[in-house]
Amino acid sequence: MNGVSCKACGTTLERALVREVRHYDETRLLEVTCSGCDRQFFAIQVEAALDALKIEDVAQAAEQLVWARSLEDLFDPGDLDLPDAA
Repeated sequence: MNGVSCKACGTTLERALVREVRHYDETRLLEVTCSGCDRQFFAIQVEAALDALKIEDVAQAAEQLVWARSLEDLFDPGDLDLPDAA
């Protein structure tokens, strides 16, 4: 997370706690916890070149997020079964 800072407190995220929540091929969903204010948010890390987003992709994602109240609303139950979770 080099060169990125927390919008809430301004702390650089170089020392943030980063946990991989889910991955698929070369894309990872990361949970990031700021070391300055303990604010948590999600980030996506992509290691492969991707095609540009289309407006239709953004509209579809927005529709899904409107009714989602938790990750369970967005993913299948088996996708959230983390074997190393405490």
